[in-house]
Amino acid sequence: MACINLNLDVDVNSCLSGLWASLPVLGRPKSGIQKLDKEMARLRVKRDDIKNQIDQADRQGKIPTNEVSQWLREVEELERQLAAIKQDFQSMSCFSCNCFNQTSGTSSQTQEVGDQVLIRESSNYCSIIRRVAKKLGEATELTSRAGALDPIATVGPPEPTMMLPISHRPPVGIESYVEDIVSYIDGGEGNIIGIYGMGGVGKTTMLKRIQQHYHLNHAIFDRVIWVVASKDCQLKRLQMDIAKSLGLETLQESESEQTCGDKLFSYLKNKNCLMFLDDIWEHLNLQLLGMAHSATEQSQQQHQQQHQQPRKVMVFTTRSETVCAQMKAEKKIKVRCLDSEQAWQLFEQNSDGDVLSSDAGIKFLAEELAKECAGLPLALVTVARAMSGKRSWEAWKEALHQIRDKHEWTTIGLSEDSLVMYKAFKLSYDSLENDSIRECLLYCALWPEDYEIDKFYELIPCWIGCGIIHEFNVINEAFAKGYSHLEALGAASLLEKCDSDKVVKMHDVIRDMALLMVSGLKGNKRKWMVKAGIALSDLPRQEEWQEAERASFMCNKITSLREYRASTFSKLSMLILLGNRDLETIPPSLFASMPNLTYLDLSYCHITELPREMCSLTELRYLNLSNCHITRLPIEFGCLVKLEYLLLVNTGLEIVPNGTISNLSMLKWLDISHIYPATEWWWDELKCFKGRHQLSVEIDINATTDDIERLNMLSPNVSIWKLTLDGENISKLPNYDLGTPQWGCRDYMTIRYVYGVTTQRASSLHGEAAEPTLTLAADLHAIHESQRLGSALETSSIV
Repeated sequence: MACINLNLDVDVNSCLSGLWASLPVLGRPKSGIQKLDKEMARLRVKRDDIKNQIDQADRQGKIPTNEVSQWLREVEELERQLAAIKQDFQSMSCFSCNCFNQTSGTSSQTQEVGDQVLIRESSNYCSIIRRVAKKLGEATELTSRAGALDPIATVGPPEPTMMLPISHRPPVGIESYVEDIVSYIDGGEGNIIGIYGMGGVGKTTMLKRIQQHYHLNHAIFDRVIWVVASKDCQLKRLQMDIAKSLGLETLQESESEQTCGDKLFSYLKNKNCLMFLDDIWEHLNLQLLGMAHSATEQSQQQHQQQHQQPRKVMVFTTRSETVCAQMKAEKKIKVRCLDSEQAWQLFEQNSDGDVLSSDAGIKFLAEELAKECAGLPLALVTVARAMSGKRSWEAWKEALHQIRDKHEWTTIGLSEDSLVMYKAFKLSYDSLENDSIRECLLYCALWPEDYEIDKFYELIPCWIGCGIIHEFNVINEAFAKGYSHLEALGAASLLEKCDSDKVVKMHDVIRDMALLMVSGLKGNKRKWMVKAGIALSDLPRQEEWQEAERASFMCNKITSLREYRASTFSKLSMLILLGNRDLETIPPSLFASMPNLTYLDLSYCHITELPREMCSLTELRYLNLSNCHITRLPIEFGCLVKLEYLLLVNTGLEIVPNGTISNLSMLKWLDISHIYPATEWWWDELKCFKGRHQLSVEIDINATTDDIERLNMLSPNVSIWKLTLDGENISKLPNYDLGTPQWGCRDYMTIRYVYGVTTQRASSLHGEAAEPTLTLAADLHAIHESQRLGSALETSSIV
């Protein structure tokens, strides 16, 4: 084989000089990486926007399109490659001595470096430049493609589902249970945990403690859900509550339970979920609550145990061990009553320590009272709070005698467990300051179980309307008294605080005891019919409530009412149909069948017209038609001569015959807020009002000079309690003095602006002490100043 010898005399420095000369065209690594970083920053903004849209679509039950998923994967891969380029650049041997940060093509430093090192580093140097240039082009292309990604998400295909397989000063006495359950969940030993025990034993408190733990330590689960079931709860309501907790917008009341279950499953299928379900009374299908795995996932779990699937963990409470078995709970925990030491500790915590330590005799009686509570936490707390402030030995002795009175308790036929709680409730009830507060407590039982009752819009108006709160001159005095009663009931632990200060809740056991007191005890003549929030589609049979004095059918699904004969319900004084949104008509005979009705709540129904026979309600004192769809009042409406409270919020009322409202001489409170468009009838009725009492009015009017000046011409016995001025040109109004008698501003007044700067300088909404709003001038000045400074005007409505 012939060999050819080539003698190449290569000038390395000359070659390198040519390479250096070409670098300004290619650019330098550091500046190229900076350019790529800027483009990647733009790309990340696009990516984050798209992820936000995906998250929103996820709440609507949609999934990313294949194109979007591919785009996200490409962005993720590009980020990984950019990190690799930066790592290579950092590891270049000459980077630390800035060999390639020269401004000229060659230097003495360069020439001092060995030829092979120069060639190697130059090769790396060019490679990085080429890689940066390529990735810069890819980043630019991905950024431009982002704008064409439409739609971002689409409805995913349904998947087959099956139920998850079953494998084999903290509150006193609770922490050991909590630690046990948390350890069980964290250990991944099982997915269904049942907590059971008698009512009032502390199951819900325990569940809240576990929820709090995972709220603070949420790395394990993507979603932690809290839902309250309660007795007679419907599956559809649970599904809607779960969707609300998740912010999921796709479930509709009109859809079937199966459809809603499929949507919940679709949303939760790829998420680690922990659901707390409080107070269930019967078996529930986890599949229809979205807490199941697909059949495909189940197969993978069985054959590929190393591939971890999303966890679906359910922790529920119930009073029945049978329900735990029906739910196939892998771990069942019975919550037992406290032992004697724990019981006394809990009693002490909720008592007045100074009183207990002041007298050995009182402490002895307190210990005996605690024993009578049989270790039931709710009974212990209720009795202890009832005795707070009682400083005489005689008061404690009488309480002990009452709770031990065998003659009284043997006649009511309660089980031993229920009797313990009823004794505690009765003692606390009797310890309340006066009959008014006691009545207020009982009326809280008219709402559904576990319902969060709005203090201002629901509870206090009810107390006012049924006459519990009646001695006042203007309406804000009544609300102040209502808040005082709420404080007393809260201090006695007979009403519970909620997350929002605007609402309160009645413990389901306390509610049971209240209803037992008004209806279930032998010899008690008061009869209450309460079937609230249980999805009734029709009223009970006539014979079931013909003797009732008060009836609450609120928050059901009643669509129609029956015809009844005259005076069928002659004893009925209160009827609540609030929240039956599918109820559209009132049969003419209904009111004639209830001649002694004093309280009628039809709010949040779909009623479009009131029958003329309403005139038969001559005893009616409270009428709530808020959020109904009525547009006119019948002329016979004026026959409601005893009406004191009339609420017409958001009714769209347009036609009110002259004298219909102005002749209601007993009227004390009129709420005609949120009636749009504003019509002239309000002026005709208020200027002619001939009432015997001071009338407190809530009203929205157009912010025009004419309408505001009309308020100056109202009768002195008309007080504008809450006023909303609606108009874009509100800042052009002149100044008005609200302290004149013509405004009837004898009570605290709230003024709000729509399309203007919201103000609430005086408020009686929550019984707060506040200075009355005396002039409109200061508020208008604030608006002028806001506009002068270019402030954005808020849009507000009355709260």
